[in-house]
Amino acid sequence: MGSRRDCTWILGLPGFRVLTMESDGDAADSRLTIRLERRGLRRYVCSGCGGRTGRVRSTRDRTWDDVPWASHPVTLVDPQRRVRCRRCGIRTERLEFADPKARVTRRLRQQIGLDCQSMPTSHAAVRHGVSWSKARRAERACLAEWDRTRPRKRPRHIGLDEIQRGKGQRFWTVLSDIVHGEVIGLRHDRSEAAATALLTEELTGRQRAAITAACTDMHRPYLNAVATVLPHAEIVFDKFHVLQHASAALDDVRRQEFFRAGAVMREHGRGKRWLLLRRWKTVRGSKRVELQTLFAANRRLFKAYVLREQLDRLWTYTTRPGVLNFVLGWIRALRWQRLPEMERLGDFLFCHIEGIAAYCDHPVRFGVVESINTTIKAVLRRARGMRDEQMLLLKLKWTTAHPIRSARDLARFLSPQGLYSNR
Repeated sequence: MGSRRDCTWILGLPGFRVLTMESDGDAADSRLTIRLERRGLRRYVCSGCGGRTGRVRSTRDRTWDDVPWASHPVTLVDPQRRVRCRRCGIRTERLEFADPKARVTRRLRQQIGLDCQSMPTSHAAVRHGVSWSKARRAERACLAEWDRTRPRKRPRHIGLDEIQRGKGQRFWTVLSDIVHGEVIGLRHDRSEAAATALLTEELTGRQRAAITAACTDMHRPYLNAVATVLPHAEIVFDKFHVLQHASAALDDVRRQEFFRAGAVMREHGRGKRWLLLRRWKTVRGSKRVELQTLFAANRRLFKAYVLREQLDRLWTYTTRPGVLNFVLGWIRALRWQRLPEMERLGDFLFCHIEGIAAYCDHPVRFGVVESINTTIKAVLRRARGMRDEQMLLLKLKWTTAHPIRSARDLARFLSPQGLYSNR
């Protein structure tokens, strides 16, 4: 197997050298057991305070799984010591290649954690020859270390939205960074207390001071939380939620006309609900002909559809007076149209005109909030209902941050440099 010096060089652990190497057989996949010993000064690092001491109370052999050599799984054996520290008392020594209470080395933990992001945890466990629980603990430790050591960004625009999880009225509040498209935090419920806790606990004082706009819907608890925690930030109402209210008003018109018009709507309007909710530019071919036939049979429904389509121009204006003039003109166009559902929509838009017009000064990325919600649902579906909320938050941060985009990023994660610090 070569000299012990060559094995020490291959192992690549600074401050240690290989004492013995044993194999449990001659098979191609036999396990290698490598016994290590420290070299250099006989002073050991306390796992509590990080101070050095030479007072040893006892010694006991411990084992760790390491990255394989070719097809041979590797087990490291080191006599870990219990030392007497002046500050902490009796503590175990801190090892540079493994975390406290861990059964795998840091580099193997890093590889298991990276593999778990691209394959199921059970597959990663089989690939590295460990149990499912050990692979899950390695993944959690890997993600926690990455989240703890990565630089904290100062978001200019944040998103505050809810996502439904499970059946019934079970919601989570999601706080996201719209500029970078990353998840910042999750909380149960969609109350004002949950939103306030997210803004105060997940964001530092410097991060809160850098926020200039908060994109949210018209949910009153969210508005109160943003106004309390971020008084200097402007609220920008999400375009998708505004158009959702417009689509709901159009659907109410369709429902009223279906019962008022009688046989004409039953002939042309049955089964056209989802077709009416589509935007005109996305309707093609025979579906457009069906809509034209329906509009020719019911002019009131045609007017409501045109009014809904016109609202898309709200976010093309660059000045607040322009937005206000458009909304006032849109409300005046409802006169004598006999559309009470659209009139209620006009009153709703006028009451929230400040949040809609704030887009002129803060052009936030509306689609990022909805795409993050889709990513959360995809992660939950792939995990088949993850119950560990902290683990779920770590996976969502990794998924939305995309820390590995090239081979250079992968080499940075798998490089042994920086993994053996005593901090």
